[in-house]
Amino acid sequence: MIRTIVLCGLAMAGLSSGAACADAQADVRQAFEKVLSEGGFRGHVSGQIFGPGTPAVSGQIDALFPDRIHMQDQTLEFIVTTGGAWISALGYWTPVDRSLLPVTAFDMASMRSAIASISNVRDEGRAKSASCSNLRVYAFEASGQLPGTTANGKLRLWVCQRDGRPSRIQASDASGQQMIIDFDWSRRPRVEAPGN
Repeated sequence: MIRTIVLCGLAMAGLSSGAACADAQADVRQAFEKVLSEGGFRGHVSGQIFGPGTPAVSGQIDALFPDRIHMQDQTLEFIVTTGGAWISALGYWTPVDRSLLPVTAFDMASMRSAIASISNVRDEGRAKSASCSNLRVYAFEASGQLPGTTANGKLRLWVCQRDGRPSRIQASDASGQQMIIDFDWSRRPRVEAPGN
């Protein structure tokens, strides 16, 4: 009798932990799906956001999927729209070949594939931020181009429990280089050609 109770308790614990894992994975996937459904994001970025081997940056980004980006930090500012690309040099906007910029578009199919690849999600607990008092922190694995970052290393995501949107993503590659985006959902991203 006691053995049956213990086995039932262990089975229930296993089921609830499996359900918690499934819920955590669903929360992370849904947070990224919300970024896609919003049509883009705005936020503060730092680190090698354009991939390995690129210079680290720290600044603001506005991104409207699939091909509108405004990135500004202390040393670099550029705008990409469907109508062209510009870089700011000494306060003057100059048209530039899109191929010279670190990023010019987001591939929607690739982002959906990367979201589907999310696995091994671990709930790391709760946190607070200035914009959300109830965050859930997750560590996970994925491969490919997630909205805002390349997923080829260790990833952590802070999800606001109020609305299910991501508050922060932190990605680390095998060499230990980090990239962080602190999302700003207080207003829609805005990307316009210079002078508009």
